[in-house]
Amino acid sequence: MSIRGKAAIVGFGEIPTRRALPGRSATGLLAEVAKLALDSAHLQKQDINGVVTIDGAGNGLAEYIDIYPRFATGVQMAGASGATTIAVAAAAIEAGYADTILCAISLARDVTAPPVGAGGGTSMGSEFESFAGPAVAANNGYGLLYQRHMYEYGTTAAQMARMAVNQRFNALENPNSAFQGQPISVDDVLNSRYTNEPLHLLECVMPCAGAEALIVTTAERAKAMPNRPVYILGSGIEMSHAAIWQNLRMTQSPTKVAAANSFKMAGYRPADMQFAQFYD
Repeated sequence: MSIRGKAAIVGFGEIPTRRALPGRSATGLLAEVAKLALDSAHLQKQDINGVVTIDGAGNGLAEYIDIYPRFATGVQMAGASGATTIAVAAAAIEAGYADTILCAISLARDVTAPPVGAGGGTSMGSEFESFAGPAVAANNGYGLLYQRHMYEYGTTAAQMARMAVNQRFNALENPNSAFQGQPISVDDVLNSRYTNEPLHLLECVMPCAGAEALIVTTAERAKAMPNRPVYILGSGIEMSHAAIWQNLRMTQSPTKVAAANSFKMAGYRPADMQFAQFYD
């Protein structure tokens, strides 16, 4: 099955990412950002007949905003969850389960709450990744990836630090970023304390809070919408090891396969791309 050109994004909403959003709940953030996306698409909540969120939050969100869609599901692909909701929505539209789907993700965080997550993210903090205790998100496992990459390719700490600096640069002018107006240098990264040697504090996944939502609809319906549609041309999903230490090729991302499948579906090549955004 190909979803090429079968669905399009017609609305978008975002609640700015912040280090914390005290007093806010994950469901409340989903409702807020859903309203922003609906307003962007010039739709009413009654126009939505499908919901895709992280895990099973879609059922709670639908009831919370008083809609009862004929299609609702959740995904859990860690940092790839947002993109996966779009792929699932497009596939559901092609299969005829729904024609207008709300995709939404959120994370509420209060700085007074204990850290969420353990060790290598979904690896449940195995003794090989979290031997010194749990860490937020995948910050323990990333230390293993970092060391292995240096061993295999001779990568230096300064080269690794440059990635963090470049990512921060991209966020400096974005008012929705928690790092707006906060530049860092390679020296800043290298002089920040180790969290899991050779991983430095300024290279870590930072706990944060925020929400985003999209409205995905059929290609035909999209033609009549006020906004210029963003057609979904290709998608690829590939899964590797949750327990990083079990992966014999831990420096090879499953993105290698997912991207190849996405390009094949879309009918484009990497050289055709004029904009790219990479996670981590």
